[in-house]
Amino acid sequence: APRSAPPAVAASAPAKPRAPAPWEDAPAASAPPPRYEPPSAPDDDLPPWVTEFSDDTASALAQEMPAPVGSERVAAPPAPARPVAPPRAYVKLPVPALDWDGDWPAVAALLPLRGVAQQLAVQAELIECAHQDHVTLFRVRVPIDTWRSSANVDKLAAALSERFGRKVSVETELGPVWHTASAEAQARREADQRQAERTIDDDPFVRSMMRDFGAVIVPGSITPAAH
Repeated sequence: APRSAPPAVAASAPAKPRAPAPWEDAPAASAPPPRYEPPSAPDDDLPPWVTEFSDDTASALAQEMPAPVGSERVAAPPAPARPVAPPRAYVKLPVPALDWDGDWPAVAALLPLRGVAQQLAVQAELIECAHQDHVTLFRVRVPIDTWRSSANVDKLAAALSERFGRKVSVETELGPVWHTASAEAQARREADQRQAERTIDDDPFVRSMMRDFGAVIVPGSITPAAH
């Protein structure tokens, strides 16, 4: 009898990957091959033009760098003006009617004022003191507008009236000042500091300690004696 052929076996199709269930984590995406990055140098090895970078340098570079394409360039704010020397030497103008030598900084420093009114007095520069028909007017220049409020001006006028024993009015204007009680006090402090440093430098004992034992003067440790 003829032999029966073996049953044909159908080739099964490759199984499709099963989608992960909601409670299962999705398979991680294949990461790109790592890219070589040269090791970064420590901060201590950076060149001086990177580490020694001041705010002034940054501001200057920001002004010189071109703006990115498609963007508007924003101008850097101007730097504050540096103080300049007084345009003229201080000259006292005596006022015989007040029996006063005209030394405004000396008077302003001793007025019994407090707070902003005191700042108005010690930071103001006398422009003119006019006395006519028993009326005395002090015209002063003030560097900050908020100090010129009517309340502060009235307090200054009252203090001057008490100082000179007669009615005094005060007018103010806004502008730069130089010859003020505050400026004179600062100049005295700086002169006292320089004198104290010279005294220590010239002291024979200090010089011998520096010469024989290598002693040094700690910066900032010298202060002038109180008056």
